[in-house]
Amino acid sequence: MSGSPATSSTVPRDRRELLLAAVLFWCVHYAVLGARSSIVDNPYLSVTELQLRRVPISVAGFLIALGLVALLRPLQRQPFAIRLLAAAVLVVPAAALYGLATDMMLWHILPRAPVIPYEAVMFWQDMFPWLGSFASWAALVAALDYSHEVRDRERRMAELEAVAREAQLEALRHQMNPHFLFNTLNSISSMIWDRDPARAEEMLVALADFLRSTLEIDPRGEISLDEEIALQRAYLAIEQFRFPTRLKVAWALPPDLGAARVPALILQPLVENAIKYAVSPSRTATTLRIEASLARRELVLVVEDDGPSRADQPAPAGTGLGLNLVRRRLAARYGDAGRLVAAAQPRRGFRAQVTLPLEFA
Repeated sequence: MSGSPATSSTVPRDRRELLLAAVLFWCVHYAVLGARSSIVDNPYLSVTELQLRRVPISVAGFLIALGLVALLRPLQRQPFAIRLLAAAVLVVPAAALYGLATDMMLWHILPRAPVIPYEAVMFWQDMFPWLGSFASWAALVAALDYSHEVRDRERRMAELEAVAREAQLEALRHQMNPHFLFNTLNSISSMIWDRDPARAEEMLVALADFLRSTLEIDPRGEISLDEEIALQRAYLAIEQFRFPTRLKVAWALPPDLGAARVPALILQPLVENAIKYAVSPSRTATTLRIEASLARRELVLVVEDDGPSRADQPAPAGTGLGLNLVRRRLAARYGDAGRLVAAAQPRRGFRAQVTLPLEFA
């Protein structure tokens, strides 16, 4: 049984622990059976002969035990109770297979006693003496599995705390970015000089609402997708005052995904990159598209623009910082289940796609 998604550095360590546990378990198993053989008389084999013949049998048990773990590995992302139930079910054929190996070695491959013809029903009858052994092995693996999950969760929570603090500072830096505030306040000033106080007041209220909303959010937590989109709408409303003819926004948001949980402000760096590197330098209308969709029980979020292609250009300074922060936040919270794929498109625009497990409150 494998734990929850872990980083590449923890997987080899967990596998080494599992392999060592299997070696120790079957060494103890061999020793217990050896002690039992020295007490119980066997009319056909001496204690020494029986011990030697049990060596390949114990090796077979070791391999069967590892095979049981391999069969459970595809269930690593399932709830712990499901994996435990699957392990309990697989214990039965594993014990039966070990019983077959024992019978074949002791009575058929190296016979020293009258051989009873082997019948198919004996495959299941011979499993009962070994159910306890494989049930104990499954329990040990479950305990190791649980300890790995706890350690990985603690590691990820510690990393999440550090990344969240960095995200909060980064969010504050963007909110108080002198260029952002200067451009916004300059736009408000221009509206006043153009004798359009209504629009100036509207833009000022939008700026205040956006700053208040983002400052009230804990970046370590999760919010609903509807709340995240509301924050991006507030931010884009400000930018549309600045770029009334250049910024077009398209939304594709299924209503049934509105309650899905997402890390707070996870889309903010992606939207800011699109504004800064696609809309701001452009002299024509640029469409920014934000969409959400469902793919195999995963939530997929896309931020895409149709600005000039940057496929053959070096990435502008600063784009990597925001993307790297998003990747680190996803990895800290979801492990391998959270991903960001971002790249310039061949003809026009830039596309960033966030994939994370679909969860509801």
